Amino acid sequence: MSSQHTLDAAAAATAAIAGFLRGVERRAALLAELQCGEAEHGDRALTAVIERFTEDARDTAQDDWPLLFWTTLLQNPALNAEPLAPFWHGDFAPLARLDPGTRAVLLLRVVVGLDDVQAAAVFGVEPAEYKQALQRALPQRSDGSLDGEAWLAMNDEARYVMKHLAPERVAAIARLRDAAIATGTVPRTQKSTARGPIPVGKPRWLDKLLGSISLR
Repeated sequence: MSSQHTLDAAAAATAAIAGFLRGVERRAALLAELQCGEAEHGDRALTAVIERFTEDARDTAQDDWPLLFWTTLLQNPALNAEPLAPFWHGDFAPLARLDPGTRAVLLLRVVVGLDDVQAAAVFGVEPAEYKQALQRALPQRSDGSLDGEAWLAMNDEARYVMKHLAPERVAAIARLRDAAIATGTVPRTQKSTARGPIPVGKPRWLDKLLGSISLR
């Protein structure tokens, strides 16, 4: 393979990764913020996720990038720990009653919009298991019944917030993306500590969550 062909292939891969990240970064920023309960904390986690994804995507088929990205995000340690000073306001207030695992199950649907099959793949479980976990995570009234109004309001608020992210925050996330891609343009053969794609599997908290669910 000629050096020019190698460079052209690398440039095409870089452009494809950049395009993918532009398509998911608003959803990723909101999911990380709501999972952590604080925007700055979430954005710090997103920085590490973008860097890792940018590296691993080069060894992963493009069709598998969504699974790789959301798995990388939800396996970030910052998103799997109780935040120090969380705050969920307005229509996101029901998130406060959830533990990190249950909150992640809900946010994959509310923010990312993954269906049962797609979300189950992220967690490494069967769709029926994810569906049961989602039912437990949905907003509830005081009598334990589903609060449909709160559920719809949360979905509407998520769409509104993603559309109206502060311009300075959008610009900051774009800088994170561009910096990660610039760093990742070095060919793999020139990297001394290159890593392969992350293994896809259940986070430890999901084992605990699903262990208490009786599948029908």
